[in-house]
Formats: sequence, C-alpha cells, structure tokens
Amino acid sequence: MLEQRPIATSPLREHVYERLQELLISRSLAPGDHLVEERLASRLGVSRGPVREALQRLHRDGWITIRPRYGAFVNQPTAQQVHEFFEAREVVEREATRLAAERCTPEDAARLLEICDQADADWARGVPTQQMAAHTARFHLAVLQTARNHLLLEFGEQLSHRSRWFFAPLVSSIAPRAWLEHRRVAELIAAGEADRAAEAMHDHISLSRDSYLHIHPDGDTYEGLAPDTSPSSQALGSGR
Repeated sequence: MLEQRPIATSPLREHVYERLQELLISRSLAPGDHLVEERLASRLGVSRGPVREALQRLHRDGWITIRPRYGAFVNQPTAQQVHEFFEAREVVEREATRLAAERCTPEDAARLLEICDQADADWARGVPTQQMAAHTARFHLAVLQTARNHLLLEFGEQLSHRSRWFFAPLVSSIAPRAWLEHRRVAELIAAGEADRAAEAMHDHISLSRDSYLHIHPDGDTYEGLAPDTSPSSQALGSGR
C-alpha cells in the first residue's frame, strides 16, 4: 500500500503571484502603473517578502519591468509578444477546434452552446466587461476540453492568461462580433464539421488580432519613465 502523505498547500509566494497576475489581467494594475512593494503588500495583507519574490517572477515572465533606480512598472504587451501570442494561439486553438469537432459528444455541444446563450443574455443585460471576458475564457477553455488532449489543454490555459490581459480593454468594443464568431464555432463543432470549425476558429483569431492591432498598432512599451528616487522604489528596483 502506498504511504499516505498530506497534500502540500501552495506556498504563499505562489498565491501572491497568482493574485498579482489577476490584478494585471483585469487591468486593476494598468500598463504604466508604478508598483511599490509596501503598497502591494498592504493591499494583499501579506509581508513584503512574498511580494518581492512575485514581482521578480512577473518580471521574468514579461508582465512587468523592474528597472534599477526607477522601480517596477506594469508592461504594455509589446509588438513581439503580441505576434508570438497570436502565432501560438493559431497553432493550438485551430487544431484543438478540429479535434473538438471530431470528438464532440452531445453533452459537449450543449455546454458550448449554453456558454454562448449565457454570454448573449449577459451582454443584453449590460453586465460589466470583466464578466464578458470571463465568458470568453470559459468558451475557449470548453473547446480545448472538448478536444480531449491534455497537452493542448495545458498550452491553451497558459495562452488564456495572456489573452485576457491583452483584450481586457477591448471587450466592450469587440464582444458583439466575437460572440457571433464563438457561436459559429460552437455550431460547427456540434455538427462534427472539423475542417470548417477549424477554419472558423482561424478566422476568429485573425479578426481578434486585427482588432487588437487597430487599437495598439505599435505594441508600445513604457520607456522613458522618469526615475523614482523614493527608498521603496530603489529597493524594489535593485531587488534588495
């Protein structure tokens, strides 16, 4: 018999990282914002140590930039990040959609169409944009789950964080069109039309890319910020 061992809980630094990531994705911490350890620690109800570790990791992962003597600042996604994101999303989600259409059960089809119905109803009621963004994440996750490929699901979940970050400011302007496209994809998956479903997902991703680049044609980063000479900022920037 296997020895029973307690399941370790996630370290505090992991929880702090995930919480800060959610604040970045929702734009509660917006591009260009100056991030100060002490303020973030107070906001999250933790000490500065886990916040410092989380900020270093967010810097390595491309969410923020830590600049010596200047401090830490939230990034605007760069043109290179956007290009790589859409390349990866096309590869993962187009193939996942094809597999989803081949493997879709009646229960899968009902779930996809139900998400579309809920999104349409909430849009008509004028719910906050973040709730519509959550529906979008649910839809794309449901497609990935229907594909029944664990590696594609893992890759897709990683891309989902970036997608929510990139598109948070655009949800209100693209939601009506995007949900027509989602429903088209769902209907083709439900019908088992693998090639047409994959093409519909390709078209959806291409239009989403065009919408993003129309608003952010250069993928500007926040360079040229004035130095912040406060002690907390210097400590954060130097990693002390």
